[in-house]
Amino acid sequence: MKKFLKSAGLPIGVFALAIGSAFATNAMKSPLAIELGYQKIDEDGFECFDPVIMCSTVEGPVCTWNDGTTTHTLYGKHTVPNVGTVCTKPLYQIIP
Repeated sequence: MKKFLKSAGLPIGVFALAIGSAFATNAMKSPLAIELGYQKIDEDGFECFDPVIMCSTVEGPVCTWNDGTTTHTLYGKHTVPNVGTVCTKPLYQIIP
């Protein structure tokens, strides 16, 4: 029995350390939700231009798109009760 514990102890300890490290590393990752960014045509967001680029829902710099010399703020689509789908959800730049 002592010989078994000596020979199996190190591999079991390394395996336990690896599993613990994997869970600790995964818990520290920030959730990154990526969505299509739409250009809002009207003030209320009922009309949206086709998706332009991918943006993030994690707060940071506002997601924008340059059309020549004009910079447009991009928004995500979401459903509002009794109204429908609008593109007024704030989106942010994807920061690597």
